[in-house]
Amino acid sequence: MKRWIKRIFLSLLLVVALCCVLLWLTGNQHVFYGIGKTYFIGKSKPDIDDLPFFSVSTMTKGNPEPWLLSSSFNSGTLRLEHSEYLDSLETCAFLVFRNDSLLFEKYWRDYTDSTMSNSFSMAKSFVGMLIGIAVDEGYIESLDQKVGDFLPEFSEGLNAKLTIRNLLQMSSGIPFGESYSSPFGFMAKAYYGKQLEEETMKFKVESEPGSMWIYEGGNSVLLGLILKKATGKTPSLYFQEKIWSCIGAEHNAHWNLDHEGGLEKTFSGFYATARDYARIGKLFEHDGVWNADTLIQPGFVEEALTPCYIPDPKGEKCFWYGYHWWLGTHNDDFFFSCRGLRGQYIAVIPSQKIIVVRLGHNHSSTTNNRVSEDLRLCLDAARDIASQ
Repeated sequence: MKRWIKRIFLSLLLVVALCCVLLWLTGNQHVFYGIGKTYFIGKSKPDIDDLPFFSVSTMTKGNPEPWLLSSSFNSGTLRLEHSEYLDSLETCAFLVFRNDSLLFEKYWRDYTDSTMSNSFSMAKSFVGMLIGIAVDEGYIESLDQKVGDFLPEFSEGLNAKLTIRNLLQMSSGIPFGESYSSPFGFMAKAYYGKQLEEETMKFKVESEPGSMWIYEGGNSVLLGLILKKATGKTPSLYFQEKIWSCIGAEHNAHWNLDHEGGLEKTFSGFYATARDYARIGKLFEHDGVWNADTLIQPGFVEEALTPCYIPDPKGEKCFWYGYHWWLGTHNDDFFFSCRGLRGQYIAVIPSQKIIVVRLGHNHSSTTNNRVSEDLRLCLDAARDIASQ
């Protein structure tokens, strides 16, 4: 019996060894790193607390401006059904701001106002903001400038038609693939791999740019590469200089890199506190102006929050997306938001002067008119608290 057990063990060991060799030879070394940072710690995909696992670039704060506390700060309460729903999705932070002051704040699961967490795709909106600044500063001629002017790989054929606007509106015609479920897909390689630029440049335009809206994180990676080429600065340094050090952040922020000293994962991996995330919402609520300083041109903010109306694969014209910002209506109120995997949200209802930040481990897969059920509940909860 012991011999058979030993043979089985050795056979399994040989299979594992062969699989490892195969993964290495096929350029899928990222799988080793990804498994170690997910399944080996009880996760099935990237989680919000993975800051210690990666090399990062740090964006230092400027002069901290603590949020004003509303005269009724935390005097309101979450309805029981709202609280239970948020808890069921493993929410870690839920904050409501009104009239530029903090109205309500609640944390779960050992989170506090100084806990850093992963923004995931909220970072895409931050990249879009940098593009607007780069245009204003003359690093980029216009949003219709060709990508090939910065990245020579996009200088021929359909690639030569690709513009920065196409990337911002998720209409590049490049089939990167957005699924996180496949360990061999682009997103897995982009998130866990160490050759982000090389992996991204393997893809080319396959359909007419600007003709179809398809959400693809690779578009945001290309925008990051363009920013670096245009400004001569890394996206994180540019963000620090133009935004983070200017909006009163109370903590430094971090951006996930593909390796030490490498490239920012501009589709994801921005880490900050819940209170500091809300500053992004405030900046856009005020049309890019912070304390009378124009950080982003109001005209660009207006464009960024205008639907692109490019048809999706089903032929529906996209009313839910602008320049890397999500758009929607709830209870007849227009709102805009940054959104991230697992339900990271910065949402702003301009007519109500309300900003909502929700951070957590899970989100609802149910959507209504392109807005997820959990985000609608967050908006309901925020308005309810504001009315108390």
